[in-house]
Amino acid sequence: MNIGAKIRALRKEKRVTQEELAEYLHISSQAVSKWETGASAPDIDMLPKLAIYFGTSLDNLLDFDQSKLDAAIEQILIESGRGGKDPARSEAYLRKALEKYPNNDLLLTCILEDMQEQNGDGSRSAEIIEIGERILNCTKDDANRIDVYRAMAETYHQMGEQAMAELYLKRSPAYTSCTTRSPRRSSPARIASKTSNAPRTSASTSSRACCGCAVWKRTMQARRRSTRRRTPCSTFSSVIRSIKRSRRSWKRCGTTAVS
Repeated sequence: MNIGAKIRALRKEKRVTQEELAEYLHISSQAVSKWETGASAPDIDMLPKLAIYFGTSLDNLLDFDQSKLDAAIEQILIESGRGGKDPARSEAYLRKALEKYPNNDLLLTCILEDMQEQNGDGSRSAEIIEIGERILNCTKDDANRIDVYRAMAETYHQMGEQAMAELYLKRSPAYTSCTTRSPRRSSPARIASKTSNAPRTSASTSSRACCGCAVWKRTMQARRRSTRRRTPCSTFSSVIRSIKRSRRSWKRCGTTAVS
């Protein structure tokens, strides 16, 4: 239903004439008639006045239904074939849908993930950064925001910009949970291991190389066992490990491993 048909339906429901509505809005009755026939549309500053007059919301006046929009987006994602073996086809389908639903943060996030799948050679890194910034500027969904943080961190890491990669990693809850440790008492054995000259094992080979976070250990173990194709989530884990190795963060966390 267009805006003119909606105004006509609300006017009939309220049992007022075009002249009475026009008098309230301080316009001519011919203008109201043009709205209802679709010859023209009300100015945007008229919409709040119309909503107040009819005692309805702007969403109802504009015939906007969030549940219908969510269902339409869900159907688009199903038809795009996301998660299959052809991310290029999925991206093309979603970009076409984006013309109808511009700046839809869910569509943009899915496009971003498809672009990551095709960025093995780093040729699309600039596009990923641009789309990521666009999503962060328009989304209000925390889940989408976290997905973008991870994608941006992975892309910057692939580009060799470790400072920017870590900047986006720090905004992700997964990084925070893995870098936050509870206070630990110093035992004689730990003090001795700190002061001894015994060589320490590499952070990449020791199961104790992370900060002691149980979630992080499970992630490392799952990555070693997994033989599946890398997903954005698993790649995100490898980015964190790589940055932690480069900064030797296990020293800051107080974790030691004696060979």
